[in-house]
Amino acid sequence: MINSKKYLKEVKVICCFLFLGTQIVLSQTILEYKSFKGEVVSDSLNLSGIHIVNKNSGAKSITNEKGLFTIGVKKNDTIIISSIQIKPHIIVINQKVFDQDNVKVYVEPFVNQLENVVVKPHNLSGNLLNDMKDSGVRNPINFDDVGVPGYKGERAEKIVYKNDTQILINLLLLPIMPLDIEGVYKKLSGYYDNLKKKRMLDKQYVAIVGIMEFYGLVFFINNYNLEEDEVYEFVLGALENTNIEENFKTSDHGLVLKSFEEYYKSISVEKN
Repeated sequence: MINSKKYLKEVKVICCFLFLGTQIVLSQTILEYKSFKGEVVSDSLNLSGIHIVNKNSGAKSITNEKGLFTIGVKKNDTIIISSIQIKPHIIVINQKVFDQDNVKVYVEPFVNQLENVVVKPHNLSGNLLNDMKDSGVRNPINFDDVGVPGYKGERAEKIVYKNDTQILINLLLLPIMPLDIEGVYKKLSGYYDNLKKKRMLDKQYVAIVGIMEFYGLVFFINNYNLEEDEVYEFVLGALENTNIEENFKTSDHGLVLKSFEEYYKSISVEKN
């Protein structure tokens, strides 16, 4: 006959060891994780848009126009740098590389040799400048062309009335301050409220995807016992209940991972 008390005691001991083991692994992960910053260098290549992938965690990033990139790593990870214009480059994050604040990566151009290439004239004169002028393609004039500062980002619709009080004040100040009829309608109809919610959700989506790309799907799947389709919801819940987004922006990865660990504990308790 099974001694139930003894059996339950053994189960509790096993559970304690498993819990302690999990905490040790997570603590080590927090201590060993960092933002790996680097610069891709070349004398002849366009340095923007080069792919940076952490083979171990699945984290990914791309270089900016100066060839700079940042990606999450821990010791012994393998980083793959690739693009159609360069030969693939591999970096193993050993202790020496891990301890550096910034690394420079010199890449070589990838030349794809084609055989039997036939060039047809298509009414081209052979003079490059003249052919470009005759092509009909015109680049639009921008602020830089005339030396004037200007906004180059995507323009968003302005919210004229953020609350009902602003409409009331506008009415009281008539005719000194003209009334924006379309703005009043959009506010009273709920259009502006829905627009603000959409922008908040879009901003939240960008933050979540940025975090998922930085740490990698494999990291979340392995450390928090998740399926691939559960990662987004897990990160979303963590962002809504902790200061992860702020800490991620300041590269406080110890605090970010600690918050993820605490959130994981809280939802695990709820499930049980």
